[in-house]
Amino acid sequence: MDLLAINPGLIFWTAVTFVILLLLLRKFVWGPILDAVDRREQSLKIMFDNAEQAKKEAQELLERYEGQLAQAREEVNKIIEEGKSKAGKSTDEIIAKARTEATDLLERAKVEIGRERDTAAAEIREHVVKISLKAAERLIQKTLQERDHRQFIEQAISEIDTKAQ
Repeated sequence: MDLLAINPGLIFWTAVTFVILLLLLRKFVWGPILDAVDRREQSLKIMFDNAEQAKKEAQELLERYEGQLAQAREEVNKIIEEGKSKAGKSTDEIIAKARTEATDLLERAKVEIGRERDTAAAEIREHVVKISLKAAERLIQKTLQERDHRQFIEQAISEIDTKAQ
């Protein structure tokens, strides 16, 4: 048998088998494959359409959230400005209160200093009276009653105070 020899019966049966195989493939294989490809194409188209719709919705949500964010920023800035304004007012009130308290404290200190000065002056007068009595007693070398001495010295001191003022 020669492998390269043409055999018309083999050609015929090969062609018939090929045609039958093509018909069987078309009916049982290509049809379901093409249907599966069409279904897949349809599902991809639906998925693509759904993705486009989801993208549009996401874009709308993003725009809405950006608007809300801008509004929130404006509110925050407004609150910050109000806080600064209130802080400025509070600072002014605290400074005014501190000045008032400082003035009151200064006045009380002046009054207290005046009292202390008067007390010190009274004590000094008392000591001057006692010293003057002892000095006068030694100078005069006579004994007067202390009441007379005190009256004499106090009178002299008040004369000196009226002249000094």
